[in-house]
Amino acid sequence: MDDGAPPFSSMPTLVGLVEKGKRIKMAAEVGLARSSRGRHWGRALRRRLRKGTTMTMLSTAGCPCRRNELPLTSSSAATVKVEEKEWRMQGDEDIEEEVEGRVRSLQRLVPGGEELEVERLFEETADYIEALQQQVTAMRALACLLDGLEREKTMMPGG
Repeated sequence: MDDGAPPFSSMPTLVGLVEKGKRIKMAAEVGLARSSRGRHWGRALRRRLRKGTTMTMLSTAGCPCRRNELPLTSSSAATVKVEEKEWRMQGDEDIEEEVEGRVRSLQRLVPGGEELEVERLFEETADYIEALQQQVTAMRALACLLDGLEREKTMMPGG
């Protein structure tokens, strides 16, 4: 009887993939921490790794930038114009609250950012972004290399 569930034999494969994914993520974070050249965010990441906690994916459900992905209709365009007008009319306190909220968000994104003042947070953020970009470049190169090796393996007789 076929109930649509994957066969039992595929379960160990899924578990294995999840475990491999966790190990890859851990290796990436260790590499990132080692490349930090003693920066504050690198030390914070090392502390987190020693404690056994890893970085988690952030949910974008509450992200205000997601609103702009919807096509604008005439009514939603009018709403955006009203919101822009309200933004301009807000007092300095409201703008200050908005900036403080964004700084708090940035502090949560950068390892160890909660401990930093704004100027130092910006410096650490710039360095952290640069390290992440280098990590992405290295991972892309590694993925291309592994893909090439896999293609060679499948093209060999008996592979």
